[in-house]
Amino acid sequence: EILKPIMGKGLIPADPATWKARRPQIVPAFHKKWLEYMIGEFGYCNGPLIDSLNKLADTTGKVEMEEKFCSVALDIIGKSVFNYDFGSVTEESPVIRAVYSALVEAEHRSMTPAPYWDLPFANQLVPRLRKFNSDLELLNVVLDELINGAKKTRSEADIEQLEARNYAEAEDHYMLRFLVDMRGADIDNKQLRDDLMIMLVAGHETTAAVLTWALFEISKNPEIKAKILEEIDRVVGDRHPTYEAIKEM
Repeated sequence: EILKPIMGKGLIPADPATWKARRPQIVPAFHKKWLEYMIGEFGYCNGPLIDSLNKLADTTGKVEMEEKFCSVALDIIGKSVFNYDFGSVTEESPVIRAVYSALVEAEHRSMTPAPYWDLPFANQLVPRLRKFNSDLELLNVVLDELINGAKKTRSEADIEQLEARNYAEAEDHYMLRFLVDMRGADIDNKQLRDDLMIMLVAGHETTAAVLTWALFEISKNPEIKAKILEEIDRVVGDRHPTYEAIKEM
């Protein structure tokens, strides 16, 4: 109930009937050829993060890594799912502020005994609710623009044809393109918006949390840290990681 205003009928809060219909349409988008190409995008998005960390290392030497991991995860989601450059590692965009503000409101609601936001006129009178609705409106406008843009250039194809696309040469290699082009898929704006909102909101904070915890644990275990660094130097070196390199490690 708390997530519904943000995520609608996306996969996390979806009812069983919606989940059963949507999951088979979304899962094929995560196919091997796309993942292989996307690893390169991850490397591209990591560039600004590494630059910012090097600057911090030369100055204060202190950094809030969860915040940095959140930013780079959002940039990766933006490029790989929407073909949208958030640039959140270097500057905070209005879209990113709206995402965080919506998450803060969801957390607030989860700890509030009475759902005062359901009272008549509360959404018009309470400042934090007006802010929340304004943030959702901004996110909806951005996602609708991206969805409509993808639908205007729709090229319908079977799953096998979509999976066989040459992603290195294709202009549109993002996930939204796959979901819109899939023959027989539900491309209703509202449902696509809910599915994409899930990936945007739920996809970055979880990733940042597990990366931060892993880094914390590694920092407490010098022997493990040394083995990890040796393996990265040996398998990846100074190149961007590849799908095959990830599997080797």
